[in-house]
Amino acid sequence: MRIFLICFLLFFADACGAGVLYVPSADYPSIQEAISSSINGDTIIVAPGRYFENINFLGRAITVRSTDPNNPGIVATTIIDGNRPANINTASAVTFKSGETSASIIEGFTLTGGTGSWLQVYWEFKGNLWNRCGGAVLCSNHSSPTIRKNIITKNFAGQGGGIYCYDHSNAIITDNTISDNNAIIDHGFADPNPSDPNVYDHGDGGAIVGFQYCNPIITNNIIQYNHADSYGGGIHLRQWSNGTTENNRVYNNKSVLGAGIHITYTSSPQIIRNTIQHNICTGGGGGIYIYYYSAPLIEWNIITENEDWYAGGISLYWSSEPTIRNNIICQNTGRGILCKGPANVLILNNTISDNLKKYYGGGIQCDATVTGLIANNIITSNRGYGIYCYGSLVVIKFNDVWNNESGSYGGQISDLTGINGNISQNPLFAGIENYHIPPQSPCVNAGDSNTASGEFDFDNEERTFNTRIDIGADECVTNTSDFNNDGIVDFEDLFAFTENWLNEADFADFAVFAENWLWTGRWR
Repeated sequence: MRIFLICFLLFFADACGAGVLYVPSADYPSIQEAISSSINGDTIIVAPGRYFENINFLGRAITVRSTDPNNPGIVATTIIDGNRPANINTASAVTFKSGETSASIIEGFTLTGGTGSWLQVYWEFKGNLWNRCGGAVLCSNHSSPTIRKNIITKNFAGQGGGIYCYDHSNAIITDNTISDNNAIIDHGFADPNPSDPNVYDHGDGGAIVGFQYCNPIITNNIIQYNHADSYGGGIHLRQWSNGTTENNRVYNNKSVLGAGIHITYTSSPQIIRNTIQHNICTGGGGGIYIYYYSAPLIEWNIITENEDWYAGGISLYWSSEPTIRNNIICQNTGRGILCKGPANVLILNNTISDNLKKYYGGGIQCDATVTGLIANNIITSNRGYGIYCYGSLVVIKFNDVWNNESGSYGGQISDLTGINGNISQNPLFAGIENYHIPPQSPCVNAGDSNTASGEFDFDNEERTFNTRIDIGADECVTNTSDFNNDGIVDFEDLFAFTENWLNEADFADFAVFAENWLWTGRWR
């Protein structure tokens, strides 16, 4: 009892000791001075202004924030500018390198002018190499802070122009706008050890990097107009890095490979419910690039209007095993999906339509030594073949492959229409750029329910609405109160309902009808 009381008093004293520190003030003229004086649980509130600092959280579980992180005007005018570092070798605007947890929070700032910090990074097959990392934010040494509601702009480094996470650093990166950052090879900074020949700035991750056992949670961000000289104009995940990338808008980023998202070296993140749009590269994967024993889940994304010579949507290579399901992959320049072996793929219940041709086009192409399953997809109106396979062993079943410029099937496969459930009919999309299917679509109730494609469709509606799943990303959902099946519960349905009033219907039925009033099908 005595030991318990002592522990309680110590905890209570620590909790009561937490306070609020204001910057600038007589006691704390700078953000770093406030951090150095803080204790765990403190909040440091920073007034609007431009602070030429390169701050280090020093392992403190504290919140450093602007006066109002929810006010865009305050966020835009509360600026940490990292372009005047005391030590040119540590020029990230914000550094977490002392094992910080999610209780270490940076919130509501504009982070700019950072030029990264030198860090020895382990590269598989290459060893420890000096890299210039984390233009705006550097997270290393098992540091997993919360980075939220910031504008991260106009920073650069060799790796991670915006944010760099290394070595079990699982940052929570949420509700930020990350724009106009650069990961460049020739950044102009000299190696801190001139006798060390191992300088290897590859120019990866214009906005965000997760490198080596990092599982960042990247949610609800706008990731735009970033550039990488090599890989991952938007996001680069490498070397056993997983985590979740969800509900982001990733657009107008540029790189050689994986302009939107680049996943490589045995990484298996979840890439879900993102809009990946208008990203441009020249070497593969305008939207997403997957390489070397990586097995990501790519689900419920809109992948559209991306551009690449080879595959505007998704490229995958070298023993990767992705699951690509319930996505809309449309209007990209280059193939919708390109699979280069050896690889094993699951491509399930996607809608792959209207992809254009630059040098190459088409819906799906699988080259030599690709295995796996292509099932329940709508593949239509692409400039090129619908499905083209050369030397691959994929199973192709229950797809709707229709109206593709070069034909439904090409390469070393014959026309599979009418075989294994494959059809070739107009899916009857709801409209231009509306890829929902109506009840009269031939894709409704025409898929293979034995093929696992997740419990929910693109709209988060139940995947098996009828006796069988539908083909494509969308499951057509109807309503029992929509008597004329026109996609809306309105007065016409009310008239039909009242005709049977007190005959086949009762008050309980009327309550259900009232709940469904003005329901509208997504396919209308």
